[in-house]
Amino acid sequence: MLRYFPSCKFTAALPDVSERAKEYMAARGAEVMGCCRPGHKDLAAGDTVVTVCETCNIIVSENRPDVSVISLSEFVDADPDFVFPSFAGERITVQDCFRARERQEEKAAVRSLLGKLGFDAVELSGSEEEERFDGTFLYTPLDRDNLRLAPLRFSGIEKAVTPLGAEERAARLRAYCRRFETERVCCYCNTCLKGLAEGLGPGRAVHVAELLFGPRA
Repeated sequence: MLRYFPSCKFTAALPDVSERAKEYMAARGAEVMGCCRPGHKDLAAGDTVVTVCETCNIIVSENRPDVSVISLSEFVDADPDFVFPSFAGERITVQDCFRARERQEEKAAVRSLLGKLGFDAVELSGSEEEERFDGTFLYTPLDRDNLRLAPLRFSGIEKAVTPLGAEERAARLRAYCRRFETERVCCYCNTCLKGLAEGLGPGRAVHVAELLFGPRA
């Protein structure tokens, strides 16, 4: 069975986009689930699970190795009937997520989607700082519930966490974002979006789902 976890934090950050994504998944035959933390227990062996959040992906994958977990980007990229809006050659920088560093299929799907949307995608240099970017995630104490639910993955991730106060975090993010030369920067992670918005200022950070499911002219 096809199931979709819409992510509590993604829904809170982008409620209209999340609603359109849920409608899209439901139209494709998916059961729209609630929170992944209790919800992963309701899955059945052999399910295909679609997520729009790196933490949801980790929790479901670690707890339910009997299901297939893919990102919303991968699902849309494989949909031959999806109607893409066109952004007519706009240059946009792609920012990857530290927690998705091993998820090559998701990274490839994001770039494929940007091409289908008409963007000229600009890649970062691949420095260690860029590869370890996770927005606000690595500057915030790790949620102990995450560690309890997915200790294999999050115990390793916790080693990269350096909690900072709000002012120091904002300064660190602003300094990081000076490397971007395009007007907009695209990501596919909730905390990456939050961190980019904090570092870039209003209107320059965008989640790939906003480009796919945002308002259309």
